[in-house]
Amino acid sequence: MSGRLRADGATTGGAYLDYAGLGRLRPPAVTAMRTAVEEVLPYGSAGVGRLFGDRAAARRSVARLLGCTPEEVALVPNTSTGIHLVADGLDWRPGDQVVLFERDFPANVRPWLRLRRHGVEPVWVPMRDGGHRIEDVAAALGPATRLVAVSHVNFATGFRCDLDRICALAAEVGALVCVDAVQSLGALPLSVADTPVDFLAAGAHKWLCGPPGTGTFYCRADRLELLRTTPTGWFGHEGAAEVTKGPGHLRYDLPERAGAARVEGGMYDLVGMAGLAAALAELEETGIAAVAARVRALADRLRTGITELGYDLALPPDGAGHSGLVCFTGRRTEGAELVRRLASAGIHVSVPDGLVRVSPHFWTTDEEVAEILGELALHKS
Repeated sequence: MSGRLRADGATTGGAYLDYAGLGRLRPPAVTAMRTAVEEVLPYGSAGVGRLFGDRAAARRSVARLLGCTPEEVALVPNTSTGIHLVADGLDWRPGDQVVLFERDFPANVRPWLRLRRHGVEPVWVPMRDGGHRIEDVAAALGPATRLVAVSHVNFATGFRCDLDRICALAAEVGALVCVDAVQSLGALPLSVADTPVDFLAAGAHKWLCGPPGTGTFYCRADRLELLRTTPTGWFGHEGAAEVTKGPGHLRYDLPERAGAARVEGGMYDLVGMAGLAAALAELEETGIAAVAARVRALADRLRTGITELGYDLALPPDGAGHSGLVCFTGRRTEGAELVRRLASAGIHVSVPDGLVRVSPHFWTTDEEVAEILGELALHKS
């Protein structure tokens, strides 16, 4: 599969630089999903067992990526599902406060704002110069803080927060930390062994290059019992598979699974899970350190080139808080119009919240970066 893709679907010319929007499904994932569709599912239950191991394999891959145990990982359809497991599952009390961040993505804001009906108060961290300052986070925290809901990387500006310091500040007031990692997991290293977040959610359709409709949820082992309301689907119980072995195995008193997998519910997307397992296996083989270094190098090259062309970056160019997202404003051209012009040249980027967002991945070629910089040069006046 070529590294280039035109906006109209052709694979000649242009450049794909929108992994922050939708990652390109990797060839191993395509192969795994095609096998599931063409060689397994047409035969129903006769061979479906071939696919059941993919979820366990994906869980182990995520655990290694995050530096946790497989029992702390659940596979969910998307980021929103994981966030709602926490927002809807904790035992909230009137007067509790949730710290939110200005200009965060709605999926990490609206579930928390809904808690106002339970008397929960949102406290906002302001955005300054495209990012969030740690002193503003500290000022937002207090004795009533129950949870900090933060995105590791902001979807609009590309700002990467200091999770280590946020976790330390939260610990001082006894608050939990829930992280939306959809814009970092698969592009930046993140070890929950070193950075003690309590919960984390990330869809796999961006930087993990998995199929849309797949994702992961992390719950620190000693926090699972805090989630009072979780799905109780059949596969969330120990020994559920035993009912297939004959009479006398049907029971209604099976205990919930001891780990985070209890939230996974019933039948899931077997095809998607096959693709996710394959995508994660390729990421593991490549190595997150190598991926992060490549993403950083490409993003730095883009930032330098974009600045030299006279565009205004969303973040200061000193490197603090940078990520794999390079966001900027046009000069005399509105962001949406500039993105349309780039698309007409077969260069695919996105325009969240008015900014042009360019997001290269490990598999982005040097030629693709040169192509967008060349095209931006044509539109700089």
